Amino acid sequence: MIKFIIITRAKPGWTRERFFYEWAFIHVSLMLHTAPSMRRFRRYVQHFVNPDIPDSLRVLPHPKMNWENFAEHWLEKFEFVHHPDYTEQMQPHKFSDTEMEIVYVQGECMYLRDDFRSGGVKLIHRLAIKPGQPVDAFRKYWQEEHAPAIVNALKEKGLRKYEINLPYDYDAAAFKESRKGTLFEKAALDAVPGLEEFWFDSIEDAVHLGRDPELRKLLTASYERFVDVEKSYSLFANERVVFDFVTPGETTPLPAVLDPNSLDATVFKTGRPYHEPKLSS
Repeated sequence: MIKFIIITRAKPGWTRERFFYEWAFIHVSLMLHTAPSMRRFRRYVQHFVNPDIPDSLRVLPHPKMNWENFAEHWLEKFEFVHHPDYTEQMQPHKFSDTEMEIVYVQGECMYLRDDFRSGGVKLIHRLAIKPGQPVDAFRKYWQEEHAPAIVNALKEKGLRKYEINLPYDYDAAAFKESRKGTLFEKAALDAVPGLEEFWFDSIEDAVHLGRDPELRKLLTASYERFVDVEKSYSLFANERVVFDFVTPGETTPLPAVLDPNSLDATVFKTGRPYHEPKLSS
């Protein structure tokens, strides 16, 4: 599966509470009633980010853009197509800043606790490659040395899952061209060398990485081997799985809008698009 990730923050002038409400309820409702979205996205996960976690509790820096959300859409295939129904129904609901990052990655699970269930407290690291280091060397160290050391150090300290995400290769120029006139037109499309995701039992376990001197020393030394620390950043978040049609043991029901006999599908079909009635002469 391909993960299409959008990282952004609240619309200028909005409170975080208003932003999270609009994203969690209004945006989700629109998505659940937009058939093209529900056919394309196989899993949709929201991460409500807390940028207020102090630097003293972070192993990697605070995001300079003060990002507040991290949206993860799972796709079976990569495509540029923007269906008119999606554009007309979803785009008018503008709840986030035009500043955003867009990332396409593919995940690899490196550790999974037996009792794992999605959701809850997470720590996400956006990793930038160390200057002058070959990509192959970056990936090799991350997968073969850093990841096992991370798991060994944290599996008895509340770690439920650890996943690494490597970039999916696509034509960024063609993507940018296809997004002209959409909400994604101004999005940063710089290729991210990697994202790592940690699931924890609690926020206390998550901030323990930065609070514990020995653990912080171990992790910092490892990151300095293959990561440009100053250009990387950390996100502390709460994960909410909105829907999931692919994960064994966690699948959700299909949306009613995909059932042509449902009320939802009927409302969608008869209400979109709206045409002004013509008066007879």
